[in-house]
Amino acid sequence: MEGKTHIVGGLAAGALYLNLGGTVGHEALFFGSLALGALIPDIDHTGSSIGRRVPLIDNIVSTVFGHRSFTHSLLFLVLAFFLFQQTSLPKEFETGILLGMFSHMILDMLTKQGIKFLWPLKINIGIPGGIRTGGTIEQGFFTVLIVYLCYVGYQIYL
Repeated sequence: MEGKTHIVGGLAAGALYLNLGGTVGHEALFFGSLALGALIPDIDHTGSSIGRRVPLIDNIVSTVFGHRSFTHSLLFLVLAFFLFQQTSLPKEFETGILLGMFSHMILDMLTKQGIKFLWPLKINIGIPGGIRTGGTIEQGFFTVLIVYLCYVGYQIYL
């Protein structure tokens, strides 16, 4: 998936969280963290949004782990969770980052390439004949996510 789809997917996951009764104190921090978290797993890809802004980290992570492996895994999520437990960061930030990262992984599972969610196992998890990154189906999916965000935003805030 493209970066814009990951960002909108992260925001949609946060909107769903709030719509299902989740609460946050600072919504701006929460939604900003969702957007950032939705981009973090692609630190293993040199052409990613974060990779273009922090070129050294993407090259190192890509060389060591490859694309869609460690940073797209359950282990990465668990390590991030435990790292956050050692900090005094606001819960909205932690929840947003983790939920954004998880939404990224779910969206990449829908692509033809899939992800190695159970890394270090080399099992690729995806759907056969999945969505082609940047293709027409992804653009349609992006539009559906935007419509969903508008709908949930309307339900929550009006």
